[in-house]
Amino acid sequence: MAVVLYPEVPSIPEGLQQLLDDVSRACFQAEGIDEALFSVRIVDEETIHRLNRKTRKVDRPTDVLSYPEINYPAGKTARDCPRLLKREYDPDSGMVYLGDCVISLPRAQAQAAEYGHSLRRELGYLTAHSAFHLMGYDHMTDEDKAKMREMEKIAMRQVQLWKDDTMTDQRLMELALEARERSYSPYSKFQVGACILTEDGRTFQGCNFENASYGATICAERCAASNAVINGARRFTAIAIVGSAGYAWPCGICRQVLNEFGGGKLRVIVGDPEGQNLQVRSLSELLPESFGPEDLGISL
Repeated sequence: MAVVLYPEVPSIPEGLQQLLDDVSRACFQAEGIDEALFSVRIVDEETIHRLNRKTRKVDRPTDVLSYPEINYPAGKTARDCPRLLKREYDPDSGMVYLGDCVISLPRAQAQAAEYGHSLRRELGYLTAHSAFHLMGYDHMTDEDKAKMREMEKIAMRQVQLWKDDTMTDQRLMELALEARERSYSPYSKFQVGACILTEDGRTFQGCNFENASYGATICAERCAASNAVINGARRFTAIAIVGSAGYAWPCGICRQVLNEFGGGKLRVIVGDPEGQNLQVRSLSELLPESFGPEDLGISL
């Protein structure tokens, strides 16, 4: 456990403890520290308004408040201050206690609706934002803000919660190339990487992994799709695929799986082994007259 969760409002999202643990661990990994812990209070708008007024002299509600245990030297963050971290060692938990985070559930819900993403994503972001405050980051200057935002991106991408509004076909292909490096293909020696782009702007990577029982092999496209689905994604808009030789167009079963979550408009992007000279087809071109959820009266 990386977060001690104190829900003070009814009906918190299911799986919130696991989400906040995953996000906080990604933040600690990005910073290069481990065995750390902080508390997260989930409160109503009245409570966070009162805290904001009392502790910051700001008489209005806000979305998140952070209360660090450590006073970092100017220009330093947690990774630079191992001795300061050791002073906050908590023998009961066996971890370094970084401080407290307070999140307003009503504000998180409103902001998720305003920005067009899930409550899960908003709560994850607010937790990451607070975690980096607790590790010495701030956003008072443009330079500091850029550094903090980059760290937030790294952590949020790690847990598949970052929405990248500037995703290009080439960038998607670069992520597919990165995934290909993790291919497990001792039998065919044919490595494949894939990266799916979802309707809400998230990306999910996959690689092929083979099996001594050849029929148990999983293609990179289905690996990426599984990664997306387990993280709650249901609508795919594009997939980039790259093999270690030639152009790796998806096989028949992968086309059917992609059709389930993208339909005929899904863009399929393939490149040469270097991820260059991209070719793009719609899934309807690769799987004409397809059968999908709509034929069973189901809308994803």
